[in-house]
Amino acid sequence: MDAHRSGLRIFLALAVAAGITGGAWAGVGRSGKPPAEPQKKKAETSEKSPQYQYEKGLIALRYGLPDEAIRYGKLAVSLDPEHFNSWNLLGSAYYTKGEYVLSAEAYGKAAALKPDAGEVQRNLGLALVELKETEKAEAALKRAYDLSGDAEAAYYLSRLYYVEKRYEESLDYAVKSIQKNGANAGAYNLKGAVLNQLDRPLEAVGCFQAGLVLAPDDVNLQVNLGVAYLNAKEPDKALAAFEAVLPKIEQAVLKTQVESYIKAIQDARK
Repeated sequence: MDAHRSGLRIFLALAVAAGITGGAWAGVGRSGKPPAEPQKKKAETSEKSPQYQYEKGLIALRYGLPDEAIRYGKLAVSLDPEHFNSWNLLGSAYYTKGEYVLSAEAYGKAAALKPDAGEVQRNLGLALVELKETEKAEAALKRAYDLSGDAEAAYYLSRLYYVEKRYEESLDYAVKSIQKNGANAGAYNLKGAVLNQLDRPLEAVGCFQAGLVLAPDDVNLQVNLGVAYLNAKEPDKALAAFEAVLPKIEQAVLKTQVESYIKAIQDARK
C-alpha cells in the first residue's frame, strides 16, 4: 500500500551486503592481524540505523515477504521509536497479513507523529473499516480527504456510507472521487450502485456505461448495467446485457442470479 522503493535502493542494499563480506577478506598486516576494517565499521553503523532497517523492510514487503518486513520494521522502531516511515511500513505489512488490529496500531503511531500525512490517515481508516470501527474509520478517512483531497479516501468514504445505507452521503463522496480521478472504473460502479438505491436508474445506466469505457471486461459493471436497465423498465436492453455477460461469469451465485433475470424477462414475454 505505502511501500515504494526503486531499483536503485535495491542495488544499494545489495552493495552494502557485498561490503560486509568484502571487509572480512581485507589484507593482513605483518603482525598477522587484520588492519582497520572501515567497511565493517560502516556496516555495523548501518545495522544501528533505523532508516537502513526500514529500507530493508521496504524491499522485503515489495517482494511479498511481510513477516520479514515486520521484523525489520520492529528493529527500526526499537532503534528510534519516532521513526515515522517504519511505523508506516509496519502498518502496511500487518494490513497485508490481515492483522488489522496491529495494522491500525502502527498506522495510529505514524499518524501521531505526522498528523497531516493524508495517506497515513487514509490507510488508518481502511484498517479501522476492517475492524468495523465505523466512526473512527469515518473520521480518519474524512481527515485524509480534507488534508489532500485524496480520490481514494473519497472512494472509500463513499463505500463506507454505502454499506451503512447512507446513500446521499455515499453519492456525494463518489462524485468527489470521480472529480479527483476520472479514470477509476470502480468509482463509476459505486456511483451507479448508489443511484440505483436512490431510484435513479437512468443515471445509474450512464455511470455503468462510463465505467465500462474504462474497464470493458469488468463482469460486475456489465451485470449492474443489466440491473439498471431492468429498473429503468428497458427489458430488451437488460436481456442483451445479461446474455452478453453470462458466459463470462465464473462465480456460481452470480451466474445463477443472472440466469434468473434472463428467465424472468423471457417469461414476461410469453
